[in-house]
Amino acid sequence: MKSFQSLRLTLRYNKKLNIKFWDEYEDISFLRPEVRDKLLQIGYRWADFAKIPPEAIKDIILVGGNANYNYTRFSDLDLHLVVDKTQIADCPELLDDYLRDKKKLWALVHDIKIYSHPVELYAQDENDPLPANQGVYSVMDNEWVMKPKRAEVDLSDPLLLRKVRAMVEKIEDLIENEADDTDVLRKLQKRIRDMRASAIQQGGEFALENLVFKELRNRGYLDKLSNHIKHLEDTNLSL
Repeated sequence: MKSFQSLRLTLRYNKKLNIKFWDEYEDISFLRPEVRDKLLQIGYRWADFAKIPPEAIKDIILVGGNANYNYTRFSDLDLHLVVDKTQIADCPELLDDYLRDKKKLWALVHDIKIYSHPVELYAQDENDPLPANQGVYSVMDNEWVMKPKRAEVDLSDPLLLRKVRAMVEKIEDLIENEADDTDVLRKLQKRIRDMRASAIQQGGEFALENLVFKELRNRGYLDKLSNHIKHLEDTNLSL
């Protein structure tokens, strides 16, 4: 078992936006032209891949850590297509699953990065609320929909490290002891996702449980858990 006593968290809160992607003029930040051009190209290519008609695309936006001050070297470029889902398909009960599957399939066959940061694609409905108190940048219009606001963030909170350590130990114990109960593992996976969703809804981007989620993701533990579950399922289905 790894000791977390002396390890520093991977999480960061920066004074400026990521200079890899942003130019600043008189206290206003704009996407660097080559970055914006490439993000538009990627967004429209993914729309074509996912069979999203051009008329359904209302905007292409950049959100997440790289549109905010809490980016790290692990942060993706979260590129969202804002779409009118009524113009995509007449099967709303299946459409969300279809778009999620297309997102996963795209990630399996592509490894696209801009200045070493992966580009993560997602399609969201035009009526979905935008994340509160976070940066939202319209790549199409080349302007801020919502400017990021600096906040007081305490990344030295001992409770944060304790919660990270406890979850890491739980995941490592299950994997090292070759736990084979996929129901138990999936419940833990769901608990982590639900913990994050509830934290964001109640406390925003910097809620404690969301920071725990980000640290687990940065350290690769969410992938370890997911890969272990896949391995068990493949083994159980094999002869």
